[in-house]
Amino acid sequence: MSASQPIPEHVIDEATDWLVLLHSGEVTELQRQQFEQWKAENKQNALAIQQIERLTHGLSNLPANFQPELLVNSEQKFHSSLKRNIVFSLSGLFFLGFMASCFPWAKWQADYHTEVGEIKSVLLEDGSQLILSSNSYVNIQFSAQKRQVKLIEGEVYIQTAKDQKRHRPFIVKTQDGQVEALGTQFTVRQENSHKTKVSVYQHAVAIRADRLTETRIIQQGHRVVFDDNNISKSIVLQNDHPYWTQRLLVVEKWPLEKVLSELYRYRKGTYFLDESLKALPVSGVFSLKNTQQSLETLAYTHQLELNFYSPYLLKIKNK
Repeated sequence: MSASQPIPEHVIDEATDWLVLLHSGEVTELQRQQFEQWKAENKQNALAIQQIERLTHGLSNLPANFQPELLVNSEQKFHSSLKRNIVFSLSGLFFLGFMASCFPWAKWQADYHTEVGEIKSVLLEDGSQLILSSNSYVNIQFSAQKRQVKLIEGEVYIQTAKDQKRHRPFIVKTQDGQVEALGTQFTVRQENSHKTKVSVYQHAVAIRADRLTETRIIQQGHRVVFDDNNISKSIVLQNDHPYWTQRLLVVEKWPLEKVLSELYRYRKGTYFLDESLKALPVSGVFSLKNTQQSLETLAYTHQLELNFYSPYLLKIKNK
């Protein structure tokens, strides 16, 4: 995108939706992380946010207890005002300096990545297979001493191949430590809470947290969560393969809030959920390929009302 080229209208719409949410006074940490992911997807998104914030300083002065419903209800008027004021004023001034300070270069430079909603299979040079979940980023670093996959963000399923010639270890590095494959199939997920989740579906893995000296072996059929200083107790898996690789979300008595959080890993935008509905137990099989259908199924099954204020902003309440 050249410095003088205007930002597309749909990007302005999305940026406006996010600003409405961020200044509502009720934004959650997960929603903030989703916003950062959206902003990092391409240069246009971040530039739209920057320019809109310059032209709408008053929005940042809203009181913290401002009702989000009022903001949502006035969104259409907000959009119209913004578009009239900025459609001809968006430019590339200060663009390079802004880019250098605000964008996650590690993600941009990743060897492999997936967009939101995408699942991708990658065959490595040693015959090992990776399947990247939605919005995931990895770097591949093979040397004479080891085979390493660095998980920058997201989740990856790994089916390792034997290193016939060199017998190099296969290691997955995360921000919390490392996971070494012991001839295995497993998933590694970088959690939003700055933790790493590991599920082992075949054989075993060895986990070493960055600040721990000992290594912990996790056997087939178990999962653990660890950070740089602690490894949780192992929990028995209920399935013998990760359902998300088949583009399915399978849940049993999950809180509705957790179900929506998982669906929105595969869907752009965010949502408001009534407090009374957060703990509502949900069981079923939902599509990760067609998240709109999954939301409609949830609404039908549990008598919910879905109010879409745009393709990227949803409010959910009881009928």
